[in-house]
Amino acid sequence: MTTVLEPPAVAPPPPRPRRQRTGWRRRVTARSVVSTITILVLLYLVLGPLIMLVLTAFEDTSGGVVITPPFPWTSQNFIDVFTDSQTYSVLWTTVEFSVGALLFAFVVSLTFSWLIERTDLPARNTVFVFVVAPQGIPGVISAIAWSLLLNPTNGFVNLVLRSVIHSKSTTGPLNVYSLPWMILVQGMALVPLTFLLVTASLRGMNASLEDAARTSGSGFGTIVRRVTLPLLKPAIIGALVYEFVTVVEAVDIPLILGVPGHVTVLSTQIYNASHPPIGLPNYGVGSTYGGFLLILALLPLIAYNRVVGDSGSYVTVTGKTFRPKTQKLGKWKPLAMLFAWGYIFVAFVLPLAILIWASIQPYISTVSKEAIKRSTLGSYRKTLSGDLFITALKNTLILGLSAALGSMVLAVLVSWIIVRSRSRLRWMADVLAFLPHAIPGVVIGLATLLMYLLLPLPIYGTIWIIVIAMGTQYVSLGTRLTTGGIAQIQRSLEEAAEASGARGWQVWWRVLLPLLRPVFLNGFLLVFLASIQNLTLPLMLYSTGNLVMSSLIYTRWDYGDATGTAVLSVVMTAITIVAALLLRRSSGSRMGS
Repeated sequence: MTTVLEPPAVAPPPPRPRRQRTGWRRRVTARSVVSTITILVLLYLVLGPLIMLVLTAFEDTSGGVVITPPFPWTSQNFIDVFTDSQTYSVLWTTVEFSVGALLFAFVVSLTFSWLIERTDLPARNTVFVFVVAPQGIPGVISAIAWSLLLNPTNGFVNLVLRSVIHSKSTTGPLNVYSLPWMILVQGMALVPLTFLLVTASLRGMNASLEDAARTSGSGFGTIVRRVTLPLLKPAIIGALVYEFVTVVEAVDIPLILGVPGHVTVLSTQIYNASHPPIGLPNYGVGSTYGGFLLILALLPLIAYNRVVGDSGSYVTVTGKTFRPKTQKLGKWKPLAMLFAWGYIFVAFVLPLAILIWASIQPYISTVSKEAIKRSTLGSYRKTLSGDLFITALKNTLILGLSAALGSMVLAVLVSWIIVRSRSRLRWMADVLAFLPHAIPGVVIGLATLLMYLLLPLPIYGTIWIIVIAMGTQYVSLGTRLTTGGIAQIQRSLEEAAEASGARGWQVWWRVLLPLLRPVFLNGFLLVFLASIQNLTLPLMLYSTGNLVMSSLIYTRWDYGDATGTAVLSVVMTAITIVAALLLRRSSGSRMGS
């Protein structure tokens, strides 16, 4: 028997030892570079202007801003501001304005939320649409509409009232240039967003708790006071904090309705210090007021964080299925319908109607056969063919598209750091991205203006300074959306792509970004809509080279061109409503997918 000897097995050569990175090379990766650059950009955009604001508050700028050493450091700005009795008068007016507008907005919003989500109010879906619809009318246009309706000399409603009561007076009986009307107009401007924030929580709340209280014999008032409102507390306080910042930073309504009636709030005080009608701006005093307003806006955040810290006390949505029970209004149904449709007429139909009417009239008058015969579209042809309109429209599109794209790209990077990165600086990225949400827009505008007055960059006076300020203000809005979007994407999808040999940029391009597209588009449209509606930043950073639609509307109104202002307002409202419809369609598509 022949034995076949097999050759001895040869062991494979040992694998070449992988070269280990040592020192700084181990720590420097593409992810760490992206994280570091993103955080540096946030530091530049957010903290840079705030540091400039603080430094300017300690500088004597009565003769202008000093851009080279030696700097005239002083504490005189604080002495001038806090020893002036007008400061405390303005502060009290700001508190009255804010509290009154918020109280009105929340009472109306909670009432509508309950009627739509808990009762058998007829045409609830239609009412929902019309309550939200005024969100498409920018605040500056809303203020102008109410001025056209209720200014004491030739306001449309005043003309009608004087005709009805056969008054020989040339003014009144109503005067929109007063604090009560400022509160009412600002409150109506807050209702759409407040309503959306509160309705979402009421819809998700377990109605069985209210049913149990009702079964126990509790009346409507007791149920609302002891069950509904306490359970909605986090949502209400969250909306309150957000809307409080919105009110204290508002410049449009206080400028248009407050200045003619000599009503001054902190935001207009900052604007007047940095944009005086005559003389040089005093940026030192304006910065001091800006810091004061910033502290005022940040205080409610403390109360909000304490409330949401005990979130377990407000849990009402569990794994059990529930269905809200519809309450019958009964004999109160006519009154509820009168309230709903009466408010819609006053808050949406009437302002929009007066804008359309004023845009086709050579001057404001009541509706009559003669006035109808005077109607003409000549103002549209004259205004829309002018160079100012074309320039403002082009700049508005650049502003909206650039601010939306920049803020959303930065938001995606920040959210990726927060959710996916293991960097020790995640907390810093989260804080820096949230901070602009708590900073009033008028403060961001002033701080950005001061920063680019000093930096040797050719940005001041161009549309790009507004783009930078707008992108900074709305990066927090984008981050709130993209953080949730990235958190919903399973990490295993990225790991599978990496295991298949995909590089980091390929994982982003072929996995993360396609899955984030609905969230990104939704945020893009939101920021675009908010940017083109914003008057505060374009007005704070205004120059002849960066005119946009909102600042053009204000300047036309300030020059006394009511018809031209109405034309521009109608066009701007149409643009924002179209953008809002696209946002609604995008949101609907996202929910469907």
